[in-house]
Amino acid sequence: MPALLLILTGLPYSGKTTLGRALEERGAAVVELDHINRERGFRIEDGVPMAEWPETIRQAETRITQHLTDGFEVVVLSWVNPTNHDRQRWQSFAAAQGIDHQVVYVAADDVLLASRRTIPAPDRHKLSDAVIQRVHRRFQPPTEAITVQANWPLQQQLDTVRAGWSSSAQPGGQVD
Repeated sequence: MPALLLILTGLPYSGKTTLGRALEERGAAVVELDHINRERGFRIEDGVPMAEWPETIRQAETRITQHLTDGFEVVVLSWVNPTNHDRQRWQSFAAAQGIDHQVVYVAADDVLLASRRTIPAPDRHKLSDAVIQRVHRRFQPPTEAITVQANWPLQQQLDTVRAGWSSSAQPGGQVD
């Protein structure tokens, strides 16, 4: 059975990291581009220079491939993935590797995003207004995706993601 790459997308503070971690607790491997950028010494709060993204993406590809080599059936890629082009790039990577893929959109309205931005959390970075505005301007909601609402209970989000997997891509109970 082919492996599955779940490509999480959504605006900052929509809940991608929370959903990714919940999937990780259920057996998936997670690759977070923000985490890679922090490891590389960049302050996410101020944005990452465009010239640095190719290396971050290369490292993400390497980690995805390693997780698959290590036997994970589901790998979650968590990043804003702001444009259709960005998401298509990961879909093409998955197809070239023989990996099934599915885009998962964590949708949230501006009121919810603004309220979450003010909630302190030990692992949450506080993005500058300029970064938030730049991401909002660039973000294109996906037209074909499993869509979960950010205000849904986490279990409902997980159930919706699982229900959206095609039966051929659903890993034999590894992530439940």
